[in-house]
Amino acid sequence: MRVRAVKLVSKNNARAHLAFEMYIHRLRSAIGAMLASLGGLDVLVFTAGVGENAVLVRKKACEGWEFLQLQLELEKNKSSPQDEDIATPDSAVRILVVQAQEDWAIATECWQQLR
Repeated sequence: MRVRAVKLVSKNNARAHLAFEMYIHRLRSAIGAMLASLGGLDVLVFTAGVGENAVLVRKKACEGWEFLQLQLELEKNKSSPQDEDIATPDSAVRILVVQAQEDWAIATECWQQLR
């Protein structure tokens, strides 16, 4: 889901809202599947375009995990965090927003290939 599509949700676009709800459902389902495979959760990481920029996606993705004692600090979430922990101090699960560095990874790989 693109950040631009998330903005349409705030404009009460019914189709965008449905798509957003489906996206969040699938995202939480994937998190749940990983929880089962890993046997728990220490850190939930958001990165790249949506993870770094979509406050509403991070908020909705963190809902429903209270039984894990995952607690999102709403004000930190709204503050456009980069490379920051946005969980409350007493959250048992850390919630990180990590700036993606795809350009650096690509440049490093190209350098290795050219050597």
